[in-house]
Amino acid sequence: MNNVNNIKVILLFSVIFLTIILLPLILNKLNINKNNGTFFEKYYLADRKVSGVILAITLMSTYGSASTFLSGPGVAYKLGLGWVLLAVIQVTAGYFVLLVLARRFQKIAKKINAITITDYLKYRYNSNLLAYIATFAMIIFILAAMSGQWIGGAKLISALFGVEYKFAIIIVSVIILFCVVFGGLKNILITDMIQGLIMIFATIILFISVLRYGGGIENIMNNLYAQNPNLLTPYGSNGSLTAMYVTSFWVLVGIGLVGIPHIAINSMLYKNEKSLKQSIIMGTIVIFIVMFGVHFIGVITRGLFSDITDYDSLIPIVSIKILPWYLTAIVLSSPMAAIITTVNAQFLLISSNLTKDIILNIRGIKDKISGKNIPILVYSVNIIILILAVILSINPPAIIVEINLFAFGGLEATFLWPIVLGLYWKKAEKFGALSSIFLGLSSYIIFKRFYKITFIEPVVISLAISLIAFLIVSILSNINKNKNLI
Repeated sequence: MNNVNNIKVILLFSVIFLTIILLPLILNKLNINKNNGTFFEKYYLADRKVSGVILAITLMSTYGSASTFLSGPGVAYKLGLGWVLLAVIQVTAGYFVLLVLARRFQKIAKKINAITITDYLKYRYNSNLLAYIATFAMIIFILAAMSGQWIGGAKLISALFGVEYKFAIIIVSVIILFCVVFGGLKNILITDMIQGLIMIFATIILFISVLRYGGGIENIMNNLYAQNPNLLTPYGSNGSLTAMYVTSFWVLVGIGLVGIPHIAINSMLYKNEKSLKQSIIMGTIVIFIVMFGVHFIGVITRGLFSDITDYDSLIPIVSIKILPWYLTAIVLSSPMAAIITTVNAQFLLISSNLTKDIILNIRGIKDKISGKNIPILVYSVNIIILILAVILSINPPAIIVEINLFAFGGLEATFLWPIVLGLYWKKAEKFGALSSIFLGLSSYIIFKRFYKITFIEPVVISLAISLIAFLIVSILSNINKNKNLI
């Protein structure tokens, strides 16, 4: 691509995101005098009145992240169709989250006016200690996940604009500052919708373009077979994707998503039963388009260009090589859109927990902060979170997807059973939940970071340990309570 086209790509890319930056500010001005619901309900939950279509696309765009459009296709390029098989289970993300949680979760949330996952856990288990531990774990792992988004965005900006990585972090921070910090969920849902549509459109355009550029699927597959026949098997180019590993990975990115707070919180947002059904059906479709599309693009790109070594930059590289400048700008907008929409959800989750569950529960502060001071507190907390995420992203790891998967596993080990069993098992008890969180979280960190297990995703072992602990301790606690009543 020549210099003139490079400038055109940069200008169109800039216009797209300048629009996305300004939109929340404009919407914020338009909504400033609408006083339905509390500030917390409006800012963090959009008054719990989200339509099915918006919720479906928001769920997809929240789940799609830097690793979806940057690292994921790169790993598929390296390992082949086996990684596509592994990744495509993510299609069930919206289905599991909304089907398992939505009806019961929203019923309780409305009853107790819950704004956060911690509100629900505190009410269900009647334990401040559990709420504080859960909040602390949530903040740690989501900050780690957010840093991964910053890294992905900074790498993309750095490659596109030719600026230093650290300066690119500042640019990403400015975009997120206006999109998230001063937006609130109601306005963010609109920008998420726009960015979600960009992600879907970009995936379809690039998918078709790569197939045409490579002379069709048969020709591309022949090229892949000539390079390495294992690229076309379920086991990966190096045989690392065993049946046990793939099955365990499906737990991490499939069923386990029910335990990820910034995804689970979506189940509180739907407007009515019709919206819920719409979001389940449409969410499954749009997640399939994006998750299958981008990972399959990664594989077939290897049939065109076998010399790419920067896996995180695969989508930008192939876009620049084969697309006209205007489509390149749109496709390059999709990773940035995925990053911003994911950070939107993660940001609001940490902000709501820090503000509502910690700061406003400190003795003496709650009485001093009320009314007009609450938005100031929330915006201040948001800026502090932004600064922490920037600090964590200064020294990036080799592959972004590793950060996301580590954060996913930690959140699932902490929250999955306390959330699900709390909703579906009447005998679920606070000491059972505490033991589940402690053993699940500690075992995950041990198996992931210290005694590394590679034949299976460590989160599966941690979830098994935490489930057994939850059941045994809850049953024993209930027996003890019954004895005390006699």
